[in-house]
Amino acid sequence: MFRYVFIFSVAVFSLLVSAGSALYPQKVAEKILLIKVDGAGKITAGRDTIDSDELARYIQERLFKSYMGTGKMHDRIKFEKSGENIPDMMVEAVLKEIREGQKRALTELCLEKYKKLFDNLEQKKQEKLKKQYPVLFQTDYS
Repeated sequence: MFRYVFIFSVAVFSLLVSAGSALYPQKVAEKILLIKVDGAGKITAGRDTIDSDELARYIQERLFKSYMGTGKMHDRIKFEKSGENIPDMMVEAVLKEIREGQKRALTELCLEKYKKLFDNLEQKKQEKLKKQYPVLFQTDYS
């Protein structure tokens, strides 16, 4: 008898817990790829230091590896200037590399999933990718 009461209690408890989590979903922290540049031209992402001519490849690899590992990507890319005297030309070069990295990651993703380039996909698949992986289409990095 005790065993049946115990099993019933566990079942009711698990139903209450699952119903409670549906009513109060937990917030998941945004996964942000933070790119920083300082006045000396040093580009960092977390603990990694990246050469300016390698930034596009770095971003492509980070985004795509994240996708391959979990099926998800970063939520967004954030760009920060560390310091006051950062030339506009340097900022523009970094932003250009970020955009190139996004483009490369999108190409790699489309070839992996659909064996086609993004521009050759049907409109419906393009819209699905835009919704599912907004980081690949992001244009504001602040």
